[in-house]
Amino acid sequence: MIQNSRRPGLGYTRSFVLSRGVSCAALMLSMCACAPSPEWYPPPAQVVLPPESEPRVVGAIIAMDSPYVDNYIVGGIVPAAPGSPWRWTHQRPELRFQLAEIKGLRFFMDLVIPDTTFQKTGPVTLRFFVDGRQIGSAHYDTPGQKRFETRTPENVLTTSPMVVAAEIDKVWVSPQDGARLGFLLIRAGFTE
Repeated sequence: MIQNSRRPGLGYTRSFVLSRGVSCAALMLSMCACAPSPEWYPPPAQVVLPPESEPRVVGAIIAMDSPYVDNYIVGGIVPAAPGSPWRWTHQRPELRFQLAEIKGLRFFMDLVIPDTTFQKTGPVTLRFFVDGRQIGSAHYDTPGQKRFETRTPENVLTTSPMVVAAEIDKVWVSPQDGARLGFLLIRAGFTE
């Protein structure tokens, strides 16, 4: 027998210690194998829900200071700090809306034609579109806060997500960085 040279008198051999470690490992593995396996069962039946039951990502009205405004923006709108009451637009800002119903609704947009851009562009005309179909226009001879509102034909509206655009005929071009800005958007949407 070879004795452990570090601790004389214990009487253990290296082979005994090694075999004891292997035995413990084997015991632990065998205990794991004794665990009952779960019973088999088929996957639950799959159900397809109708599209109208899906939650809406967007609604009928959005204000630029809403925490959900980015869900509505399709393009043409300059990012702003969260909670900002307005956002700069490019020439054609686009927003996405989804309506619960389409009867008797009016589209509106609250906006500002800034005095600083108006000094360069002069009077401007805005045209408004729903899914590419023009629903109205407005000509502004003075700067300041404006509200465009028009009754929206039902044959233009849908309960599926729609893209609304407002296109300005003249933009202000920044002499510093060449940014092309249209107007300040405050809120937009559909109301009765």
